[in-house]
Amino acid sequence: MTEQLLNYTLAFFMWLAVGRAILHFLLTTLFATPDPMKNPIYLMFYRSTQWMYKIVGFLPCCKTLAIILILLFLRVLTVKYL
Repeated sequence: MTEQLLNYTLAFFMWLAVGRAILHFLLTTLFATPDPMKNPIYLMFYRSTQWMYKIVGFLPCCKTLAIILILLFLRVLTVKYL
């Protein structure tokens, strides 16, 4: 029961990070929005994932990829060893 809750929580945060990356791409390139922070949906994703970006803030690039890979690794460990 605990491992399922942990796995689903990690999956939820992983998809939040993916959603933020996709929305950022769509709003800045496809729709050419100068400030994506004015979009309430993007703002929701931004606020819920900002703590993850602060943790990997020391990386010069590829922060979203690092977050997704770390969360996938933690999910594999959760499923395999718990």
